[in-house]
Amino acid sequence: MTARKGRRGRGVLALALAVGVSLVSGAATVWQLAAPAGTAAQAVHSAALPAEGDPGTEDPEMEAAVDEVPPQSPPAPTTTAQVRGPAAWASRGRPSRMVTVRPTSLDVLVAGRLSRRVPFGGTSVDLAELDRALPASWLTIGEGVATLSATVVLTRGTTFDVAGPGVHTLRLAGGATSAAAASIHTGGGALTLAGLTVTSVDPATGQAVPATAAGRPSIVASSGGRLEGTDLIVSDLGAPAAADDNGRAAVLFNPGSTGFLTRVAVQRGSSGLELRRSDGVRLTDVSVSESGGNGLVLAGDRASTLTGIRAERNGGDGVLVTGESSDRPITGIATSGNGGYGLAVKRQTGARVTAVTTTGDQDGGLEISGSKDVVVTDFTATGQRVGVFAHVASSGITLDRVRTFDGRWGASVEKSTTGFRIIDSTFQGAQVAGISIGGSRTILEGVQVRDSSTGVRIERGAHDARLTDLTVAGGRDGVVAKPDTTGVVITGLVADNVESDAVRTAGPGTRIVGGLITGGATGIDAEAATTISHTTINASEAGISSSSPDLVQATGVAIETLDVGVNTGTGSPFLLTDSQVHALESVRGEVDLAGINDLSLPPLNVIGLIGIPLILLAVVLEEVHSFRQRRFDRGRARGRVLGLGSPVTRTG
Repeated sequence: MTARKGRRGRGVLALALAVGVSLVSGAATVWQLAAPAGTAAQAVHSAALPAEGDPGTEDPEMEAAVDEVPPQSPPAPTTTAQVRGPAAWASRGRPSRMVTVRPTSLDVLVAGRLSRRVPFGGTSVDLAELDRALPASWLTIGEGVATLSATVVLTRGTTFDVAGPGVHTLRLAGGATSAAAASIHTGGGALTLAGLTVTSVDPATGQAVPATAAGRPSIVASSGGRLEGTDLIVSDLGAPAAADDNGRAAVLFNPGSTGFLTRVAVQRGSSGLELRRSDGVRLTDVSVSESGGNGLVLAGDRASTLTGIRAERNGGDGVLVTGESSDRPITGIATSGNGGYGLAVKRQTGARVTAVTTTGDQDGGLEISGSKDVVVTDFTATGQRVGVFAHVASSGITLDRVRTFDGRWGASVEKSTTGFRIIDSTFQGAQVAGISIGGSRTILEGVQVRDSSTGVRIERGAHDARLTDLTVAGGRDGVVAKPDTTGVVITGLVADNVESDAVRTAGPGTRIVGGLITGGATGIDAEAATTISHTTINASEAGISSSSPDLVQATGVAIETLDVGVNTGTGSPFLLTDSQVHALESVRGEVDLAGINDLSLPPLNVIGLIGIPLILLAVVLEEVHSFRQRRFDRGRARGRVLGLGSPVTRTG
């Protein structure tokens, strides 16, 4: 009996709960249907959300505006709730004015609340259509200038077309806060811009929005959207980075977006143009200049095509390649006068850089940082502090047909870099070194260094550097290996009239194989154990000089010098084997001989080179002496003639 009563009680309770839930749900439904469209939260979110299936914008500020999930239970329309909504919307940096373009309507929102829904019968909207739908102060058109003071967000299947002769300038309003920025977002639709200038304007001053203002608008291709621009000037757009905001580029292709820009100039942006995991974007004859940060940013973009890219006078790098690695070629780029590097490749694997020209960028031409398996072909750097700089544990880097002119370093390989290879490249006029090697397993093949202070400098701690068929012409020193370098092999070196030392090595175990050294003060200066074989040294003042405390060996060398053939210091062991040394002083110091060696005076042609200037000097001195002697003899003769004459007598 008691159990039956308990079960009956629980059944009554369950029935009461079910009835209660039904009543609450019905009341909520009635409230939603009765609430005004301009104030109910459900209306706000249904207006802000794209049609079902629309992709999000992939934009931090607009995601909430377009993709925010409706609340499960809408609050009562109290005055407090109405005040909090717009305030919270604005505090998150979302636009205070916005129009959402749908295939069936134009939705006008103020501070996130639906203000007006204008029926729309097409999929393409232009400025004239917007002008009819928006409040008068949101869009003004006159004398070819359109001023837009509201953010525009497109949805899937819609197009915003701004082109034609009627408008030559589109001004996007902005201000001190991000809520004031009248940006354009493609959403899932398409934005077409052609034949005009797009810039920003501060309504308070009538001038472009300052570069430091958080409320500078942008042009954004959202996920699933498309941006097409032809014959454009885009100026003074893009929000700078702040403490809690990374900022936004003037023109931004977000993940999954696509499109093209042709004959477009982006000027004075925060950063100019960014491709962030976009798909198949084509950039043709695009220039990015005077940006506060980087000019062009390629961040994980896929299948992009670059042709005729110019990055000039940007505050950061001209072109920055970062983010996820991509098979997109980095090509067709010219940079000049940027505050960072002309081109910076960071944390990339398998990048391919080709046909890039850089001039006078502040930090240098090309930076390769934390990257591996990067191939650089047909790269040119002129007047750069450093032509190519590899660091932060980069590996497997190849430079092919690279040319650098002037600057301090042609190429610099930092100590954490491994497997760096330079082939068929030329470095000219470097003030410090054509190539500075600090890493391990560096290979040079067919490289030429001309008129540089030092041709190749192998820094302390570097090891296993292989220099094959290297040519060094002019400059002060050819190849210099610092102390604590190991495993240096120099094969087939050609050094032509290097002023001081063609090779100077303090790295133990250095091997010099083959090669031709002509002119200069010293052919080879060995300061540590060195092996030299089958090398020819002609017309230098000294052939081989050794101050090494360890054995230096020379085998099969041919030396014809003007002064000393082999010069060894005290306590410097030297072994000469099967070699020819022709000099005024073939050997100076203690030299051990092995095999068959030819030690003699230099050949007649070398003696002739020394003697002819001396003979000419003797002839000149003799002629000077004869001339002075003839003048002296004539003076004495005139004195004798005057002495024999009669004195003159005056009368009168």
